[in-house]
Amino acid sequence: MKAHAPLVQILLFVALLCCGTSGHSQSKAVSFDILSSKMLGRSDLIHEETRTARPRVIKRGKQFFQVFTDKRTGRELFRIFVGTNEATYWVYGLIQENDYNGDGIPDFCWHGGDDTTNENLILLSSSSGYLRVDIDLSLQREWTRRFPSNPLKDLNEVDTTADLTEVRLVRQSGKLFLTALISYTDIFKENVKTYTHRVRVPESRFVYVK
Repeated sequence: MKAHAPLVQILLFVALLCCGTSGHSQSKAVSFDILSSKMLGRSDLIHEETRTARPRVIKRGKQFFQVFTDKRTGRELFRIFVGTNEATYWVYGLIQENDYNGDGIPDFCWHGGDDTTNENLILLSSSSGYLRVDIDLSLQREWTRRFPSNPLKDLNEVDTTADLTEVRLVRQSGKLFLTALISYTDIFKENVKTYTHRVRVPESRFVYVK
């Protein structure tokens, strides 16, 4: 028994080391830049394919939708409303594919916009299909919750007085967080002032849309 004691101690040490390394890797933050200026500046997103998704535009009645299907199976993943007979977004499409929530299933970031409005969505995989997170509304509501005396308005409008940068989705310990640096100029007060804050939205306060 004495001859085997050092071996037992070594095995115990290795096991403890592996456990510690595993715990560290699970708590390590993984960050995704989801709204890069390079992608948002493109005007040819409508037919942009990703590694697993292929888009097409369909018309239902007076409405137009961008439909995304799985390249391998042909199954529809999700569809997004992009306009009507009167008007559609000038630019729209996927700007990123990644596994944001760490479940092994692709997630996506989608952008649509024209000369008045922007729409930015995160499409998260779930057991009931893809959930749609409105990036702008999530950040706007969190700003208002934290700074009620300086409410942020119309973050999704082109002529907004807010500047949105460093927009990231962060996964840590199995949870997601949406972060961004926002500079907002309140032009409606007598003394015009600019406020700059880094906003962090936990997954529990994401704004989901249909």
